[in-house]
Amino acid sequence: MFELFHRSRTRNQYEGTGIGLAICKKLLSNHGGFISAQSDPGVGYVSNIFLPYQL
Repeated sequence: MFELFHRSRTRNQYEGTGIGLAICKKLLSNHGGFISAQSDPGVGYVSNIFLPYQL
């Protein structure tokens, strides 16, 4: 899901290029963070973004 240009569905089912989450992952990784995702079919999708907190 977080790989560049990876499509889990066909273009007929969902629009998009498949690059959005890959860019998010790269940005977060460059800043010491990460992204995770959870999905329940028919219920919805949740993505969690974690960035380190520095004082």
